[in-house]
Amino acid sequence: MRILVMLNPTNRYGTKGAYTELRKFLLCDGYIKLQNEVFMRVEDTKKGCVKHQNRIKSYLPPTGEVRMLILTEKQFKNCVLCYEKPDLQEKLIGAKDLVTL
Repeated sequence: MRILVMLNPTNRYGTKGAYTELRKFLLCDGYIKLQNEVFMRVEDTKKGCVKHQNRIKSYLPPTGEVRMLILTEKQFKNCVLCYEKPDLQEKLIGAKDLVTL
């Protein structure tokens, strides 16, 4: 199973630091940054996903939105990557693989 965390920060005073703290927590907790403001983590069970959702709730910023979505592997495989021109990573290793540096 995969858990997706989507952030929608606001420009209100004091929220920049809270979102920076949340992003750092997500990266230190094993999440992969899929794209700007979208993070993903692979979990074995639904119970593990719920545990991580509860951990994220303790880091919620005072404004803006944080959306969490749990997907099965089958649902995630139906994700379609659309682009006009492939970038260097997709040319070298393919669009289905993900490399984190």
